[in-house]
Amino acid sequence: MTEDRYRSVVDNSPFGIYRVTYDGRFITVNPALCAIVGYTAEELFASNASVLYADPSDRPLWLARASEWPRGKPVDVLWRRKDGAPITVRIWVYADRDESGAVSFFDGYVEDVTPIRATEQALRQTEKLAALGQLVSGVAHELNNPLAAILLFTEDLLANERSSEEREALGIIAQQARRSRSIVRDLLSFVRSREVTRAPIAVETLLVEIGRALQPQVSEFPVQLHIGVPSDNELIIVDRAGIEQVITNLIVNAAQAAGPGGNVWLRTRCEDDEYLFEVVDDGPGLSSEALPRIFEPFFTTKPMGQGTGLGLSVSLGIAQQHGGTITAENRDPLEGTGARFTLRVPREVREPSDRQSGPDETNRTDGADCRRVLIVDDEATIRRALVRFYTRRGWAATEAENGARALYRLIDESEDFDLIISDVKMPEVSGIELHAALNTLRPEMLDRLVFCTGEMQSAPVAEFFARTGCRVLLKPFDLKTLAALSDEIASPAAARP
Repeated sequence: MTEDRYRSVVDNSPFGIYRVTYDGRFITVNPALCAIVGYTAEELFASNASVLYADPSDRPLWLARASEWPRGKPVDVLWRRKDGAPITVRIWVYADRDESGAVSFFDGYVEDVTPIRATEQALRQTEKLAALGQLVSGVAHELNNPLAAILLFTEDLLANERSSEEREALGIIAQQARRSRSIVRDLLSFVRSREVTRAPIAVETLLVEIGRALQPQVSEFPVQLHIGVPSDNELIIVDRAGIEQVITNLIVNAAQAAGPGGNVWLRTRCEDDEYLFEVVDDGPGLSSEALPRIFEPFFTTKPMGQGTGLGLSVSLGIAQQHGGTITAENRDPLEGTGARFTLRVPREVREPSDRQSGPDETNRTDGADCRRVLIVDDEATIRRALVRFYTRRGWAATEAENGARALYRLIDESEDFDLIISDVKMPEVSGIELHAALNTLRPEMLDRLVFCTGEMQSAPVAEFFARTGCRVLLKPFDLKTLAALSDEIASPAAARP
């Protein structure tokens, strides 16, 4: 091949081509290589091959392995463009040796595989999230049943006169049950969109309740938690459960990082059209390796068994659903060691109102003295909690431990109920099978049927609700929601013979 022909092949090759000495001086580079790395040929000739590596110390490591690598086998190497952007390149390297066997120079052929690797990583991530979705869907029903029982019994006890200490303790139990519910729902957000329900809440109230609920957990580390409660009682419009989950997760992470005797600060402030929540600790800070990956799903710096690597990823997702974000950085050395996480949410606010909320609607009994409810659930604690709730409201409550017992009362005995509350997954006869039987034998009862379930992710359940449009409450639910739905369904039924 003539010199001109060789030069034409090199210059027009879609692959980057270079020749470099053992110590890293460029002898030949082609336009494709310059396009890949963002340097001009003159800049490369004036520099060293080490400048292309994401970590310049990597080149000696690759040189040490060059003699072991089979000829013609490509390797993936992390490089960095002139503008600082990391890239993954696939390189075929061939060594030219002199008579003594020493390397005279290396010829390299380079392909930018960054998009390919990014796609592969996305596919792997999708598989991980799909596996997580299956796992969470499988346990959601079992986990949400005890949470529902805790929440129902707690709210039932709060409906009666209690001492201030008892009310405070029961309130914290209910709050933590709701937070646990939000954790399950946030995990499910990896496989479906998380429903965000925004409502106004005073920042002061939010911070005080979070601090009170977290104090026992934080003291176990033990660290000092300092909460800067704002002097104004400004109301912000957010998804309370979601924001509580984010701040709680950030504080717990900060407490773990600070360690025994450390400090964690929670501060808030307004900045233009955003409201900021800052969580700062005086721990060792974030390493340079961890900082770029801190919000990646499944990435964790905690020891095995002490973290799933999902907390910050979930928290970022919640922030983004609010139109906000979370940033992570190390503190300025002048401030001290440690890290700072900043949650920013759009500053949609309302002025505080002096109007007090109305009485608890869960105790209404007006017009409900003749109402009957059939409670169908294989969890005895759920049935007992609902029986207490409806009995206190003046309803006549009947229990059925599965769909088969419910069908016996509804079909064989032809009993009439103003409301039917049924679980979906039950032994013998499921809620889906109960619906099918009623649709055939007693279709007039379908408009009185409400399903309560701990998960809606499995394909049969999701397809069933999409097809039928049945009313559904996700466990655990609060009693006010249940009361409103019950009255909505049963009120027209009160006039029935």
